[in-house]
Amino acid sequence: MKNHFKIITKTLIIILITLCIVGCKNESKISESNPQNHKTNTAFPITLTDQMGREVTIEKLPERIISLAPSNTEILFTLGLEDRIVGVTDFCDYPEAAKSKEKIGGFSEPNIEKIISLQPDLILATSMHQKPVEELEKLNVPSVVLDPKDFEDVFTSIEIIGKATGQDDKAAAIVGDLKARVKDVDDKVIKLTEDERPKVYYEIWPSPITTAGPGTFVNDIIQRAGGENIAKDAKKAYPQYSQEMIVAKNPDIIIFSHHGSSNQSAEDILNRQGWESIEAIKNNKVFYVEENLVQRATPRLVDGLEQLAMMMHPELFK
Repeated sequence: MKNHFKIITKTLIIILITLCIVGCKNESKISESNPQNHKTNTAFPITLTDQMGREVTIEKLPERIISLAPSNTEILFTLGLEDRIVGVTDFCDYPEAAKSKEKIGGFSEPNIEKIISLQPDLILATSMHQKPVEELEKLNVPSVVLDPKDFEDVFTSIEIIGKATGQDDKAAAIVGDLKARVKDVDDKVIKLTEDERPKVYYEIWPSPITTAGPGTFVNDIIQRAGGENIAKDAKKAYPQYSQEMIVAKNPDIIIFSHHGSSNQSAEDILNRQGWESIEAIKNNKVFYVEENLVQRATPRLVDGLEQLAMMMHPELFK
């Protein structure tokens, strides 16, 4: 009788252990598939101030996020929030996974009906989206507006999105790493004399010749990377220059990243007629850089800074 009792007891214990293991596995699967189980270090509701000075209250942890700009989409992916993104613009192309997200139209004029149909609980917009933001707020959909103009603003954008999505700690860690990389470049170029800072011409488009002037990320990056932007004193952000102006300014380095497809290479620029006297042409210092590394307000701006610094001062990065 005792042996019989022991056998029953052992059998029950085995059954209970098996049920616990299966239950734990199922719970784990549910947690992985259900975005509502995302870990967060933020207690909702929260009220934050976006980069337009607007106070925005977010009642609960956002689970259905729509991005109205490629820069915002990149930041969301950097924060590991890709499974919460339910809509992006037609121009959100990085990382590769962003291309497969549901599209809500163009960057400047997103499709409001499409956005509403996706039932978002958070919109990440930019300063050019005033009209759609106003329409969505009437429907009680909170919208956070980002408007970064320099490196510090980009870092703040990451922190704001981190707070809005319950990822404060991760955002702080990312920003800390980015600031450390920027400081490393700053420390390397800070002792350069004026004569050691090459004159740089950055070409956005070849015809008409268009460059980047003050108030742009490109200008900021060139200066921080240890160069002098030949268009730093232009009267607008993206001035058009004549060929004669480029020759007269005589840049030491030419960097290009044509928007869209110009079908031009460094070799084409080196062989432009009338540019033979330019120092950058004579010394074969014409470089290509991906436009989104120096023009898009994302963490990859630091990649762009590092690349330009190495192009201008390879001796400092050996």
